[in-house]
Amino acid sequence: MISPFRLFARAAVTWAAEVAFLYLMLRLLPTVHVTAWEFALLAVLVMGLLNAMVRPGILLLAANLGLIPFLIVALALNGMLVQVTSWLVPGFWVDGLLSAFAVAFGMAGVNTVLTGLLSVDDDDAFYRNVVRRIAQRTVPAADDLEETGAVIVQIDGLAEPILRRALAEGRMPTLASWLAAGSHRLIGWKSEIPSMTTSAQAGILHGSNGGVPAFYWYEKRGKRLMSSANPHDLHAVQQRISDGHGLLHRDGVSVTNLFSGDAEHSVMTVGTLLDDEGSIHADPHDFYGYLVSPYNLYRGLIGLIFEAALECWQCLRQWAENRQPRIRRFGLFTLQRGLANVILRDATTWTVVASMFRGHRVIYCDYLSYDEVGHFAGPETPDAVATLYAMDRQLRQIALAAREAPRAYQIVVLSDHGQTTAPIFQAKYGETLDEVVRRAIDAGPTVRVSGGKGETPGYLSAFLSEMSGAKGLRGRGARRLLRTKRGSGLIDPVREGMNKAASDDVEIVVTSSGSLAHIYFAKVPDKLTLEEIAAGYPGLIETLVAHEGVGLVIVRSESRGTLVLSEDGIRELRAEHVEDGVVEGRDPLAEFEPYTARFLDDLAQFEQSGDIIVNGTFDPSTGWVIGFDDLVGAHGGVGGMQTQPFIVYPAGWTDEPPEIIGSVGVHRFLREYTGGATANDPAPRIDEQPIPASPRP
Repeated sequence: MISPFRLFARAAVTWAAEVAFLYLMLRLLPTVHVTAWEFALLAVLVMGLLNAMVRPGILLLAANLGLIPFLIVALALNGMLVQVTSWLVPGFWVDGLLSAFAVAFGMAGVNTVLTGLLSVDDDDAFYRNVVRRIAQRTVPAADDLEETGAVIVQIDGLAEPILRRALAEGRMPTLASWLAAGSHRLIGWKSEIPSMTTSAQAGILHGSNGGVPAFYWYEKRGKRLMSSANPHDLHAVQQRISDGHGLLHRDGVSVTNLFSGDAEHSVMTVGTLLDDEGSIHADPHDFYGYLVSPYNLYRGLIGLIFEAALECWQCLRQWAENRQPRIRRFGLFTLQRGLANVILRDATTWTVVASMFRGHRVIYCDYLSYDEVGHFAGPETPDAVATLYAMDRQLRQIALAAREAPRAYQIVVLSDHGQTTAPIFQAKYGETLDEVVRRAIDAGPTVRVSGGKGETPGYLSAFLSEMSGAKGLRGRGARRLLRTKRGSGLIDPVREGMNKAASDDVEIVVTSSGSLAHIYFAKVPDKLTLEEIAAGYPGLIETLVAHEGVGLVIVRSESRGTLVLSEDGIRELRAEHVEDGVVEGRDPLAEFEPYTARFLDDLAQFEQSGDIIVNGTFDPSTGWVIGFDDLVGAHGGVGGMQTQPFIVYPAGWTDEPPEIIGSVGVHRFLREYTGGATANDPAPRIDEQPIPASPRP
């Protein structure tokens, strides 16, 4: 508990700094005037009072106008209140709204810097209290709040070994204190294949992986390329896996996820972004908690600039030190890093806090920042690991809010998969996987779609695509952006691949998720067996198996079931004897965990998996795996830390650490201890049926 004296001292320091900033503006902007320091003190005080007393009410009214007007009002309020202050305080005035905005932006910057230097969140605590008081209007009756709630925080892509390293280096003091005090325990769990968010979140939230084989996958019968970043496609998956009894079905909230877990309320959840008619739903009230603070939106804009500068510096440092593997990091990633590491992160935290103050029983959220930086910089680099300090501050904010919430909450922290450092196949061998296939069989036109830009641009492109088809101001603005060269680049790569995949001329479609790739023979509607591939495309299997960058080839045989092939051996994965399958030569799975065989057999039987599944070569000496995407942080396949996620759970849940196998195992564990299960709930399942098609706009 912070003493009143320290609170007063911090407030005084912040106040003095903002007064000093006003005097600085006198030199920088001739349109800002302060006649004496007493008027500067009074001006800062009046601005604070206006933000505290007037801003919340105006935003409540603006929330009824729609999302875009709400955001405009929230952005404009800071400058407008500075202008009002200039009318109220003698000896302080600004000439025009532009000058008022400059003052507001600068004061937000001062507040942001001081908050970081002094490690304080006094202003955030004040506005959390504002959100709490407003949320009290919708809090359930006291009898409904007796059950302990849970906040489940997902740190996307963080492997258990990397987390333990961050804890040892002091990068996550909040989480480390929980573990040291014995209130929580940290264990690893075994990720299925594909080791990726789409499949893992489906399993964790719904108890079914939905038969999703990769980030991008191809439906041969419908000639459709499906994307984990497309709201239409994920809406179809959501319908497929939802039975009304997901992890969040009892008064739950889903925040910044791919799927809803059947939550009663979803915010920034891609699978429920659209309704059955394809209309977008975004409620401004969901973002009230984030925007009620006068500093958050401006902090976000400042954070975008800071993250862009930091990314440029880290990129140059990586180049100067010749760290390998390495990719080009300038460009769009500087924007997406700021979006993931600042704006999306902070909006997620405030939305979670607001949901806690409303007394919702279970809240599940996802933070993307580590995963995004890990993809481009490498999961083991200081650049990626450094993002975890800011992540730890979000945990602290959530823990502080739990003290004030109307319901008692337990906090769970987990990851959906890990990441493995991945030299890029094309950079190392001078050709892409689809080019290897074409060279082997002299194939016709091919389509290659990979996660070469990370996940955040995919979400951004999907939202822009949907908005461009909308009516009114929102649609016109998006269409105007997408007509530009830079704007069209946000969506054209995915759209172009989808259009090509639908062509009758395409013979081969190759999709990849990190070190895992699927090869589809597009002209044949049914999945081909090993025998059919050998007869129709002689030499292809042999070429893949012999390639230095290909570690495993998985294919279905008519007579032998699923086979895993490598240059040195073959292993049969018959469903009834997966763990004890027949081995010829050296076991291709000898270097992997025993559960790998079962997961690969499940993957091969998915309706939408490729005719041939390929995993990049894994090097046990380095822990690296060859990746088929244009990213140096890989996940999706097997090899290294990508299949080593973690879970931190309350120590009182169980005396013995559980062994958790697969995301469905995580679902069962969470349901057991968060009170999500009821007597009528069906058992969690693994779904192997095809995903129903959804209409495209």
